[in-house]
Amino acid sequence: MSDFTSPRSFLRQIDLSSLDLFVLICECGSIARAAEQGGMVASAVSKRVAELESLARTPLLLRHARGVRPTPAGELLLAHARTILLGVEHLRDDLGEYARGIRGLVRLSANASAVEQFLPEDIAIFVKHHPDIRIDLRQATSRSVARAVRDHMADLGVCSPSDEVEGLESMPYRRERMVLIMPSDHALARHQELAYEEALDYAQIGLRDSSIVQEMLDRQARAGRRMLRQRIEVDSLSAMCRMIECGLGVGVMPEGAYQRLGEARALHAVPLTDAWAERSLQLYAISFAELPAPARHFAQALMPQD
Repeated sequence: MSDFTSPRSFLRQIDLSSLDLFVLICECGSIARAAEQGGMVASAVSKRVAELESLARTPLLLRHARGVRPTPAGELLLAHARTILLGVEHLRDDLGEYARGIRGLVRLSANASAVEQFLPEDIAIFVKHHPDIRIDLRQATSRSVARAVRDHMADLGVCSPSDEVEGLESMPYRRERMVLIMPSDHALARHQELAYEEALDYAQIGLRDSSIVQEMLDRQARAGRRMLRQRIEVDSLSAMCRMIECGLGVGVMPEGAYQRLGEARALHAVPLTDAWAERSLQLYAISFAELPAPARHFAQALMPQD
């Protein structure tokens, strides 16, 4: 395939329906079954395969007594074909939204802290004033949020600062304070505030893949020459609250998230005095000035009001 004079020349010779048929053949393991499912005759399907093999200049299928299977080159084509066809499906969905009146899309990636505390209200206000713009929100760890922006998988990211954000433009979004969550009858519940080191005697409930917070807790434990007794890792802050409510340990989360998720439970929150317990959430983009108009409007809506 590298012998083609240009990518455009190759593009003009590849056929999406042939790629779709090739995927179907590989999934069925048989040209005859693929033809039946595709509503075609087997000879027409075989002709499509021959055209693909001519374009690839190498065999793509191995014929055997029970049907066919892809060659190594066919496996490569199969992987790319699935990616291309998925992209076409996404294109169909996006164009369909425009047909239904949606006139813009903002791809937003944010960490759990921002999603649990601040973004629902901010998004609700924005879409009330911009009903023709859709917000595609994906929750991820802070490091994954930064990578999504850097890799053009998201227009905007909301997360805590980390080494992954180097080179990205940023603006302040919100500040948050970390608190220690425990059952209301816990021995530490009598404190008005405390240092995290005092919690190291107790089992911990951690948030899976929460790299920034987890790094801080691990560092604090090492500084005190202690071991972090992490009993359970969960996938959400609400699950953390439930585990703590059942007496399985204590956990660290943003105060705003606790107010939304934990105050109605038999839980108690104590503010942490550690320097890392006060932290910022930032809004990130590769370039705010070069954002598509919908994302630029959304970023402006998230800016702190003077």
